[in-house]
Amino acid sequence: MAEEQKKHPLEGYSEDEQIAYLSVLSAVCYVDKEFGDKEKHQLDVLLEQLKISDVGKAKIYSSIFNLQQEEKLANLEAIQNLGNVELKYTLISDLCLFSLVDSKFSDEEYQYILGIGEILGITQEQVDAIKSIQENLYKIKDIPPNSEKFKRLIKASAEKLAAVGVPVGAIAASGSVFGLSAAGMTSGLAALGALVGGGMLAGAVLVIPAIAIGSAYGVKKLLDVVWRDNESSDNVKDSQERGRKWTWKKKS
Repeated sequence: MAEEQKKHPLEGYSEDEQIAYLSVLSAVCYVDKEFGDKEKHQLDVLLEQLKISDVGKAKIYSSIFNLQQEEKLANLEAIQNLGNVELKYTLISDLCLFSLVDSKFSDEEYQYILGIGEILGITQEQVDAIKSIQENLYKIKDIPPNSEKFKRLIKASAEKLAAVGVPVGAIAASGSVFGLSAAGMTSGLAALGALVGGGMLAGAVLVIPAIAIGSAYGVKKLLDVVWRDNESSDNVKDSQERGRKWTWKKKS
């Protein structure tokens, strides 16, 4: 599960379309009437990563403190009109990541995200699943990716998303912008991304679509097989390495 910096799906759109998305995203920073240094830093890094112009940055910063309902609806309509079904889930995930930048998730932020989800046709159950996963990934951000606890959480996360019909890849994509992944969940989001990006599931292409359509049981069984095979492969490699070292010692 090697970490790899991938492009956020937003990078493929025009600046006007990016501004629509980022205006909705940045507004979550001040719904609790607090716009701290950590939130500002993450937003600045994100805008630089996406190469937003000074004019675009001014519009986005204005949205933090003064995003009117009509503007918000217009921006969300613009996002829906892009035709990328998964992008709306990525937005919810990005909103959760931004809310966790200061290590706390306020009720005002949660209500704002629920409202965005309702407009985009995302259920509270789906929002709660995404929120829960980002909070869990934040808690284990310092745990080694090869640990059993880390693996169990990634498996459970994929199962939870699949159970409520949230595309795993859309959530993993939210960590692919440097400014957001810096919140600390890079390894976990990369591991989720590997499930649909050919990493851990290379050679299992035919069953990957099950992840996108909510087959939680199918995802669980698939991950059990993949991790078991990976562990067996690692054990074989370790055994071979020990064998080579032993042979070398005997020759010496």
